[in-house]
Amino acid sequence: MNIRHQFFLLCLFFSLATINGQNHELFKVSTGMDHIQLTSFENTPSTLYVKIFKDDGSGMELYAGPVHSAEMEDGKRYVLKNLTPELWFTENPVLYRLQIYSDKRFNKYIQDNRIGFRSIESRDGRIWLNDKPVFLRGIAINPPGRGIPTEVERSRTFAYDYVSFLKRMHVNIIRIPDDHTWYDVCDELGMMVFGGNYSSRVNGLHPPEPPAYETSVKWYKETKLGPISYHPSLVIYALTNEVSYVGTAAEKWLSFLNFAYPGIKSWDPNKVIIGNAGYGYGKSGDIEDLHRYWGWYYSSPYTYLHLRDYDSITFPDKVQPITFTECVGNYTGPDGRYNLTPAHKNPVSQMCWTGHASQDLQAGLADRHQAKTLRNATELFRRLRPINPELSGVFPFTILFYNWHTVENFQDMDPKPAFAQVERSYQPVLLSWESWKYNNYAGNDVEMWAHIVNDSEDFSTLSAGLMEVELRDETGRTWLTRSVRIPEVPYYETRKVPVRFSLPENLPSGKYVVLGTLKNNGRKISVNQEEIFIADEIFAQGKQVTIKNVQLFDPNGSTAASFDLLKTGYSLTRLTEVPDIKWTLIIGENTAGELDESKIMVIRKFIENGGRLLCLRQNPDHEELLNRFLPVKLRFPKMDVDDPSYPPPLRPSGNGYHLNMEKPDHPVFKNIERFMLERWSDYTGWNESMPGMPEIYPVKSGFVLKNKQDMGSTSILANYSVGLEGIALAEFDTGSERVIVSGLDLCLRTSVDPVAARTLVNLIEYAGGDILYPLHTHINYLVKWGDYDSEKGMLTGIYSGLMLNTSPVLTGSYREKEIIVNELGHQFAEKPGGWNNRAGIQYVPYGRRVFGPYHHDGFGGVARPSNNDDSPGEGSFWCTVTPGTNLIANKVWNPADTALEIKVYCNELLLGTKILEPGEVRVIEDQFDAEDSRLKISYVASRKLVLLETSFHTR
Repeated sequence: MNIRHQFFLLCLFFSLATINGQNHELFKVSTGMDHIQLTSFENTPSTLYVKIFKDDGSGMELYAGPVHSAEMEDGKRYVLKNLTPELWFTENPVLYRLQIYSDKRFNKYIQDNRIGFRSIESRDGRIWLNDKPVFLRGIAINPPGRGIPTEVERSRTFAYDYVSFLKRMHVNIIRIPDDHTWYDVCDELGMMVFGGNYSSRVNGLHPPEPPAYETSVKWYKETKLGPISYHPSLVIYALTNEVSYVGTAAEKWLSFLNFAYPGIKSWDPNKVIIGNAGYGYGKSGDIEDLHRYWGWYYSSPYTYLHLRDYDSITFPDKVQPITFTECVGNYTGPDGRYNLTPAHKNPVSQMCWTGHASQDLQAGLADRHQAKTLRNATELFRRLRPINPELSGVFPFTILFYNWHTVENFQDMDPKPAFAQVERSYQPVLLSWESWKYNNYAGNDVEMWAHIVNDSEDFSTLSAGLMEVELRDETGRTWLTRSVRIPEVPYYETRKVPVRFSLPENLPSGKYVVLGTLKNNGRKISVNQEEIFIADEIFAQGKQVTIKNVQLFDPNGSTAASFDLLKTGYSLTRLTEVPDIKWTLIIGENTAGELDESKIMVIRKFIENGGRLLCLRQNPDHEELLNRFLPVKLRFPKMDVDDPSYPPPLRPSGNGYHLNMEKPDHPVFKNIERFMLERWSDYTGWNESMPGMPEIYPVKSGFVLKNKQDMGSTSILANYSVGLEGIALAEFDTGSERVIVSGLDLCLRTSVDPVAARTLVNLIEYAGGDILYPLHTHINYLVKWGDYDSEKGMLTGIYSGLMLNTSPVLTGSYREKEIIVNELGHQFAEKPGGWNNRAGIQYVPYGRRVFGPYHHDGFGGVARPSNNDDSPGEGSFWCTVTPGTNLIANKVWNPADTALEIKVYCNELLLGTKILEPGEVRVIEDQFDAEDSRLKISYVASRKLVLLETSFHTR
């Protein structure tokens, strides 16, 4: 090449490097522990000159000199090896400046990047940062792109304050989109970043076909990953997010990702690559990454115990780090309540976790469940590493701040209470409590296990020391203390220490915490706590009321033993003859298998005579047998709430927790509060080093109505699961007396759980007492639909067909957004979605819609109409009214842009048909004649119409 040609190339090179007065990134930069690599896809010189010096103001030079190129198929690669820099660590993020020059005189650099030297790799089932195993303590929902005003969230001040806060919460990695301002801050503060192509398209293709494979990989190198590759904080990169994992589309994606992964990895080996984030199962890439929302809409927080040995998670033929870069869920809004985004899994999961509690309690209950789910997800991921050493990182994808679109600075965002759990669960040295006894008797012994997880930021061994254990009540008063010796724990290892103590007999009934403080050489290392409920025998047994004589059918003796413990009187019966109706008949737990034809006939005759029956929990396998004597036909689902399959099987599960009391003033719930029904104490002596799962769920054999028409003779007392579709406890009216059916797991835990014991006592007292609780709600007040207090248990699960209507609350910059109504009547702020990227829009209950018949789909439990045509919706409720009442008034709103019709029925008789004009709100009055004060009110209407209020009057 002659001198003139060389001069021409340098001029062209320099002109490419300066566009509009700013540096144009001609070179894609990546680094390792001791080298840098520059890649150019332009026509660049064979030799460059670089300066590398510390970016700390000292100007300490690491290297100044030439770097030579090697030709690649699509460009040139320059590699400079054998450097000896200080490494970039999360707690010591040393940064350097890399300046690239076109000539050896270093007159004017043509590119300037701030870099750090580090390695990141997937090896032996772990993620290694600079040859140290590191556990990823991540947060998945972060700005930018979350609705915060652009000038705020793209500012360096906001990014710096936000990332600094997360560092104080012990977070060491966040998922953010491409933004150099945010990456620069993360480089400086030592926050690792999980970046990627969060799209189902690659260079506009879905998926790329073989002719476009090369150009698609080039798109990653030149356009997507290349421009940000020099940031040391960027340690993980996802090539796609949640693309198909089954079927023909999945095969095409896998083929492309298998092609793309090795090319990108060889080009930039200093990133850990995920091929298909969430759905890829590690088939293409370095990590088996999954998105699992165990503990939210799908399964329970204890499903995370399957991380030990679940075949679809821990593949025996692959050794890869396992990460859940999305989990936890719990999309709560600006007022703290669950964000009831329409046509989404949020509304049905809200019912599962916070139920029909008063609206003024909803935010606190949502906070509680969010924190508990986050705790189980993050702490089990860490403390189960001795069993499954591939567990390497967890990223809650959940709403952790109250304010988004209204903020002017980071301080305005206002962290939710769950951040207190983040701070505890993400302590580098973690003290994590394992306990399966949530409710305890005063005076009993308590056994717990303290897991010590050493993920110390300085990689040091935790020397042997002491842990202080305190039992504190709700006022903070300490009732007992213990000191427990903790062994040495090397870095990235875990130790499990048993902790045993006896509860004082004189403890007042109430909530307590077991507080553990880990100290080393007098210095506080880690603090964590476990909540428990403690009560005495007086709470459990209650004050016995006058009951009828009880006859108990209990061939196996387990129910009788529980009755004896509770000092409840009874007589055993073999059901050889029909008991007198002055007796109460109780079918003992899990005894239905002992019922033959003659015994079934005895039970049926007893009920027909007006006898009062309590049927305790039975094995679901005996469904057909039970339906031969129960007054309504029931179905007993067999799905396990902890089934980790994806997508999940159809709900409801047969077992469950977080019971919702539909009628909390019913005698069966005397002295029982909502928190007591979340989970109960294990009675098997289980711990997580054992196979199987703990017996902690109040519901063991839940059920559903086979025929929704049976709601007229049914009072659902407690329900559970997605959309509250599962029934835990119900009372049925047989015409003259009542039958109570329980799916609760009571008798085996009576000796260990005072709440279960109290619930059993309440059931016996009610079944054997003289008082009958009204089967249906008595309405002598104004019902405000969507207000759970006002509805008083009239609408349970999907049985009524009257689905909660939700409307957006629009504030600040969102105030002028248009509210649209889709073909099914769902109301959206401008467009569907927004529960995670427009978290400032809160959807709240506002009336109910005639949406039935409908069902919950298998993926997320979203409500879907069971008829797919344009027929109107149907819905009904049962109630009683004051005798002589003959007028019903319904306030109805038409939010649509067309006129809509509604028909009102009473006891199947049409009362009237009305047309509402677009936007109209009208009170519709209809007169009726009813011989009985018990009414069935039904509606046939467009699914877009909203019922706001109902009341009854006398004309």
